Amino acid sequence: MLKIALCDDDAVFLKELTGKIQELLRFEEKNAAIASFVNPTALTASVASGDRFDIFILDVEMPQIDGFKVAADLRKYQPNVALIFLTSHLQYAPEGYKVDALRFISKLNVDETLPEALQKALHTLEQQDQHSLLVQHYKNFSRVLYQNIIYVRKTARSVQIITSNQGVIKDNRGIKELFGILNDPRFIFVDRSYFVNLDYAKELCGNSIIMLNGEALPVSRPMMPKVKEAILSLWGDGLVK
Repeated sequence: MLKIALCDDDAVFLKELTGKIQELLRFEEKNAAIASFVNPTALTASVASGDRFDIFILDVEMPQIDGFKVAADLRKYQPNVALIFLTSHLQYAPEGYKVDALRFISKLNVDETLPEALQKALHTLEQQDQHSLLVQHYKNFSRVLYQNIIYVRKTARSVQIITSNQGVIKDNRGIKELFGILNDPRFIFVDRSYFVNLDYAKELCGNSIIMLNGEALPVSRPMMPKVKEAILSLWGDGLVK
């Protein structure tokens, strides 16, 4: 399911914008969960604690903190997320491109500017992550997108791929072979028997990495330095405790 975060200090405008986005997504036949934030600090805290969104739509001009600073903070946790700004003054556009904004939506002309901006964000997401893994278990074959893999574990009889939308899928190959095939910086070994997708990591707590599905996976002592380094590189220090 598509996850969208909206942030604007005007609660009435947020409600109207949510309705317009829902209407556009119904036309595109896409399901989405839309979270609204009137406080930008609450949004950054939510993401720092492990919440993940596919699209952020942020007001530029907010009293507590401007949208560009919020975007820069969010990029520490989700560097490839689709980012759209709301503004009444398009002279802010050059500043927005420093944080790789996809589009600026004019708050004075939302009905005309929102559809194209949302379409651009959806297209960008589709282009970003269509990498998939062909999984084989005996005579059964299936395909799973990289972005849907939560973690992979080695058991006595097989390798199991835990996914966000297809349950647990078994594969005939070894765990190191699968890791090499994926060859993606999101994935990192936390133990000889586990590697995880850091997009689904909530926090590193003691000798465990806590995933967004609530599971706590062991992090071995030899792997700990590389795990910390990878987390700090991708998300900053918000996941390390």
